[in-house]
Amino acid sequence: MKATLKNSLLTAATLPAIASAACISSGNQATIQNALQSGGNGAVVQLCPGAVIQITDQISFTADNQEISTQGYPTDSTRGTIQVAPGSSASTLIYGKNFNNIRIKNLQLEGNRGGAGLFPGGAANIEIGGFTTGQTVSNVASRNPRGWSCLHAIGSGDNNNPCKNVTIVNNDIGPCGQSGTDANGNGQWADGISLDCTASLVQGNTINGPTDGGIVIFGSPGSTITGNTIISSPDYVGFGAINMVDGEYDGSYAGVSVTNNNIQGQKLFNLGIGIGANVWSFGDPPPPLKGPATVTGNTISGHVSFPIAINGWSNGLTVTGNTVSGVPSPHSSFSDASQCSSQIQSVFNQNANLIYYPAGLTGTKNLQSGFVAAPGNTTNFLCSTIALPNSVTFNAGSLTISTDTGPFASLHNVIAQYQGDNNLVVLQSGTPVWASGHTLSQGCGSPSGCQLRFDSSGNLGTYFNGAVQWQTNTGGRGKTMVVLNSAPWIQIKDGSGNVIWDTTKST
Repeated sequence: MKATLKNSLLTAATLPAIASAACISSGNQATIQNALQSGGNGAVVQLCPGAVIQITDQISFTADNQEISTQGYPTDSTRGTIQVAPGSSASTLIYGKNFNNIRIKNLQLEGNRGGAGLFPGGAANIEIGGFTTGQTVSNVASRNPRGWSCLHAIGSGDNNNPCKNVTIVNNDIGPCGQSGTDANGNGQWADGISLDCTASLVQGNTINGPTDGGIVIFGSPGSTITGNTIISSPDYVGFGAINMVDGEYDGSYAGVSVTNNNIQGQKLFNLGIGIGANVWSFGDPPPPLKGPATVTGNTISGHVSFPIAINGWSNGLTVTGNTVSGVPSPHSSFSDASQCSSQIQSVFNQNANLIYYPAGLTGTKNLQSGFVAAPGNTTNFLCSTIALPNSVTFNAGSLTISTDTGPFASLHNVIAQYQGDNNLVVLQSGTPVWASGHTLSQGCGSPSGCQLRFDSSGNLGTYFNGAVQWQTNTGGRGKTMVVLNSAPWIQIKDGSGNVIWDTTKST
């Protein structure tokens, strides 16, 4: 995007508008919706400073050139708040797809995931884009989405008539989501900003606590991502800060510029800047993404396992002038890659901050010094965790789980999990090293009728429909269970710390 166009977009985004009616101090989504509907093209609907509007359904723009904002355009906590009400079926707060030159400005948008709950399959707090041009989101706080993103500018799906010229500037985004899945297996992570529009500007935003991608660029040819600050959550692991890994627009990132962004890892980012189709892939590598694109002048610091990684890119890439000296070394002091592929473990153990797979980067390239060549096809950099212990201890009565809930003990190079066939298994680098046996040929059913318990008596056992299938016979004696990352893998100890059972002993 040319500088003159970017400047004109930013100027238009920051010009004050004239409200078409008195500000709204109370009401619900219908209050705002009716004002948009009656105002028509160019309507400016403003909340009063300090107003809090609870909604049970989304607010939708109804015409081009409309605006929703706070009167006086404050940038602090007096911005009007729109919040999803508990018990609501809404996941999106403001919907603006397919309308030109709409503006969302100087508001606080609270998805209220903590109060209204996760919405499996739900959309973003803000949904804009589509067959449109000139949309703006500025000086907005968007946080705690029930769905998958705090802010989503969706593409039109037609490369000949794309969403274009979206301006996303000076917003406070996050927190967005949590790590992992809920009890029903629904992913809890969420993006900060998800951009799927062309020739667009994402500038000066602070994204604090994304758990999927901080800024996800879905191709978006001609777009500029600059001067943003992306900070990982202090409580949850984030997948990546800036992602250039998705293949919309036939994989084209032509003219995309990612410059002068500041990435900070608190608990952990797996990736700082991920570049290429294979960086995020899990199965057969997809076709490479295509430049030319530029990644320059970015600063990455703190707990970031793989600050910049490249694999699955062609047709031009410049990665220069990025600073990664603020990432602690060794990387094992803050993260663990023992569950990654051997190729990724190799570069992790070298404390490599800049990684590329030579066969996965074709065409013209200009890489800054310090890049380390991966020894093989490095796919799925989302494999690291926080630094893992060598053992974990459970007190009697503290462990009751059903099957297929994931590992109940994650250690350096070892996990222990309870499988869907009623088998308690310890795996080292993905290979089983011990199993309880006593599997159920018919499986545990759905919902699962199986449980693993280290009960209050100190007995460890597996159960199907309440009937014991396997046990350690340590009831009345066991006080603690220790899971280790070396043989004998699992021990049960009495109150004096003596081992009364381990995996080498008969049950």
